[in-house]
Amino acid sequence: MITIHEKNSTTFDTLGLGALLPSLCTVKEELNGLYELELEHPYDEWGKWEDIEKGRILCVSTPRGKQPFRIYNIKPTMESIAVNARHIFYDLLDNFIQSCGITAQTPQSTLNSLKSSFNYSMPFTFNTTLTGTGSMAVSSINPIAALLGDGKDNDSFVSVFGGEILRDNYNISFLPSIGSDKGVSIRYSKNLIGLVIEEDISEVATKIFPIGKDGLIGSPVSSSHINDYPYPKARKYEDSSLTTQAQLTAFAQSILNSGVDLPTVNIKADFQLLAKTEEYKNFAILEDVQLGDVVTVVNSKMNFSKKAKVISYEWDCLLEKYSTVELGDFVADITSSITSGEKSLSTALGASTEVKQVLNLISGNITIANNTLYISMDNVNYTQATKLFRWGTGGLQFSSTGVNGTWKTIIDSNGNLVT
Repeated sequence: MITIHEKNSTTFDTLGLGALLPSLCTVKEELNGLYELELEHPYDEWGKWEDIEKGRILCVSTPRGKQPFRIYNIKPTMESIAVNARHIFYDLLDNFIQSCGITAQTPQSTLNSLKSSFNYSMPFTFNTTLTGTGSMAVSSINPIAALLGDGKDNDSFVSVFGGEILRDNYNISFLPSIGSDKGVSIRYSKNLIGLVIEEDISEVATKIFPIGKDGLIGSPVSSSHINDYPYPKARKYEDSSLTTQAQLTAFAQSILNSGVDLPTVNIKADFQLLAKTEEYKNFAILEDVQLGDVVTVVNSKMNFSKKAKVISYEWDCLLEKYSTVELGDFVADITSSITSGEKSLSTALGASTEVKQVLNLISGNITIANNTLYISMDNVNYTQATKLFRWGTGGLQFSSTGVNGTWKTIIDSNGNLVT
């Protein structure tokens, strides 16, 4: 049942203004990205269509139960009314954070600080099971950009701490993973109707050259898949903390164990088309997975298997079942930002713990401004730091009296050491 509720509703356990009778209703959700609804409603003889107004809230079925979506666009046609709505989470687009600086806080403390910086209160709760500490500074930004932004123009919660967002009514959670590995496996072939498959080998590595501290080079380590390709795919990987050959060998093997020797895989299953094929039974199990769940995909021809996540889906709210499910190693790109009021924001979050630590370091202490690179030693905001380095037209310089203080040149613009 699809119900419609007044604009100021915060609970949806009643019929609200009543039930609708749409001819089409679908929900699309991406991992850490868009969460939208499309609905079409005829001009019914009972006048239910008259309840459809911008700002009102639709409550519909999703793979995770009933969820509210606020109507932001209505397009009447001769036959019906077309409606677009966003999950109630996107009410945060209209709020504002004037300034919020966070230094060495836990993920939960960071969420609490961000919420307390909202221009006005909203009935959302923010929770996380993520651990560690991090620093970030945001200003003149809406809360969704502060939470899910890509970190290029502004720091964001996910760029500092990682994690995946779970949106459940007004309860917002950030978890290491919102899904789980339920042991589901699928096998695929190349020309299966209803299955769009992309395999990308551009980043594959089958021969790892490890490099450690002070340029120490370890012996190359080869993958068991090295002969799957016309030539070995040699790549170097560096870790400046490694000082022995044994450590370098173990490091290279760990890189291979992470799956870099296999193609990245993206699979989109169209259940309507698949249902017409004999092979459908091999993929029906995907109807039981949820966003963020891990699935093992098997390419029998190339004799490999690897893990992939459910990164997006389309759900038929009328039939209460999936129309499509997409599996992938990662979300391939950042599309038009929802934070600017457009269609979607997708964020790749396959980074290892070590990569997130590096992201945390960089986003907290390194700033590029006016074509100059600043490295702050005692504050995440370079304009407030006392001790900092800068690379620019004057070479490498150091100041112990702030950005507007006296700068001492260490290396001039020609690369010469200044004594």
